[in-house]
Amino acid sequence: DERKIDARPSDAIALAVRSNAPMFVEDDIMNRLGTVSAHAEEVDDEQEFEKFDEFVHTLSPDDF
Repeated sequence: DERKIDARPSDAIALAVRSNAPMFVEDDIMNRLGTVSAHAEEVDDEQEFEKFDEFVHTLSPDDF
């Protein structure tokens, strides 16, 4: 069953994570973020957090 709701990005992500729901993101948003390989040998968590934080701050409601 698919439902569409109006929510702030942070709330929408939190809801999807908690309910194990799929998240859909426009291609241009993902292209701005780049990709992170699941097979990366070593991940700098702090650097990844900063990269994600920067990405989240560039989002607008129109991106969803």
